[in-house]
Amino acid sequence: MTIGELEIIVSKHEMQRLELKESFGAECIESACAFANAGGGFIVIGVDNKGNPSQRQLRFEGLRDYENKIATATEPSVAVDAEKVDFRGREVVVLKVAENPLKPVAVKGRCFVRKGSVNHQMTPAEIAEAHVKSTGSSMDSVFVPGATRVDLDMATIRRYMRKAVAENRRNYAEDEDPWHTLLKLGWVKSESEITRAAYLLFAKDPQLRFSQAVIHAGAFKADGAVIIDSHDSVGNIQDQVEDALAFIQRNIRCAIVVSGKAEHDRYWEYPVEGLREALANAVCHRDYGQPNDIQVKVFEDRVVITNPGQLPFDMSLEELEDPDHASRPRNKLIAQAFYDMHIIEHYGSGIRRIKDDCDKNGSPYPILKSGNMEFRITFHARTKESIAKLGINPVKLGFAFDTEKSTENSRENTEKSTENSGKNTEKSTENSGENTGGGPNKSGKPKRLTETEARIVSILGKQNNATQGYIATQLGVTRTYVTKIMGNLQTQGVIRRVGPDKGGHWEVIGGEP
Repeated sequence: MTIGELEIIVSKHEMQRLELKESFGAECIESACAFANAGGGFIVIGVDNKGNPSQRQLRFEGLRDYENKIATATEPSVAVDAEKVDFRGREVVVLKVAENPLKPVAVKGRCFVRKGSVNHQMTPAEIAEAHVKSTGSSMDSVFVPGATRVDLDMATIRRYMRKAVAENRRNYAEDEDPWHTLLKLGWVKSESEITRAAYLLFAKDPQLRFSQAVIHAGAFKADGAVIIDSHDSVGNIQDQVEDALAFIQRNIRCAIVVSGKAEHDRYWEYPVEGLREALANAVCHRDYGQPNDIQVKVFEDRVVITNPGQLPFDMSLEELEDPDHASRPRNKLIAQAFYDMHIIEHYGSGIRRIKDDCDKNGSPYPILKSGNMEFRITFHARTKESIAKLGINPVKLGFAFDTEKSTENSRENTEKSTENSGKNTEKSTENSGENTGGGPNKSGKPKRLTETEARIVSILGKQNNATQGYIATQLGVTRTYVTKIMGNLQTQGVIRRVGPDKGGHWEVIGGEP
């Protein structure tokens, strides 16, 4: 190793693949074990934690002694290359640790893995996962005890095959035998050897043997004190994604921005495509060996998706957020099926796609957390800063500023507000409501449309002479219910009636630029 190469390594300073130690000891052996269980790394002996040569006099042992101490203390043995290098006027030792082909590696019965700049002791679940991965398999390739071919639904398998062909991900013949397809893909081995992936994807009743394979969703008021809606998504795991997403959409708002285009712009309170991606990742990558279900919680200011199983033992949050990170799916077979059906895109692109949708929706990036045997992603409500990237008046998205700020923004979009600038703030807000996204309510704050209100506004924007009976048919609700909702929208200044009941038409006031 050259001095230049060592300078580059040390400049990275205690990162995922680097450990700096002033002297050799037990921690060096644990670090070698942690690197061997992850992607390998370097241990530099004789350098302090700031990246400078240690002031202590390094007692050199033979390079072979360093290698032997690590090899004899680890099981299976870890091979290390030791080398002396002149570094900033002092001689240091660099130990290069390669990723071990056989995992997990243990030191005195304990297994460690590198996460960020810290060595973590592996849990039993991570140890099992490491062992399966070292054989080239994945956690969803194990066979389900007692499951047989009879448990699988051939119609569901055919639906997968047709979807994969339609998405140009596979080339199955229309008359191809579904069972033969599963054998060919390695998703089953015999009529009594059914993998976990095949069972979760294609069983007639997946919850019969995997009761935890459920998405449990709830909507809450008062930060979780009051439950206003709940739902369990069951059945085949590929169908659970859209089912859970429908629940979320039922409990969040949608702003309609009238733009003069054939189809008005719709901005959901949270990034819908990002939520879909997060749900797909939760279902695809969760640990199905754990007894817990996936949980979705919709609060007034955030949506939280939590799935059992933290990040794979050899991956950190920093790596996950790196757009160029290598994908290491816990469930390779499920991931392949989800890719075939276009439920997920390219492996490892999920977080980038979620962030892209946040940008399109004017939403802040979600917060990721991994630990305590779970992975959590939290989508927060829009902020003034996140909406700014859309270039749209925030009031049109139902974003409630303080009264003074709301009035200032409204003045930028209406001549009336300039004429009324000397009037009180409440009156100014009411006048400016005719040019804001949802129209004002009695408090002077913008009206946030519910999903039903948004759909009614969308219909009227395209067909201003639509009758209440027609709208009720389109929504699948009663005319009485539509009459009530439209009355509320008129009161709130979102729509208004022009002309008589017969021969007149509706105008959408809220949302006009």
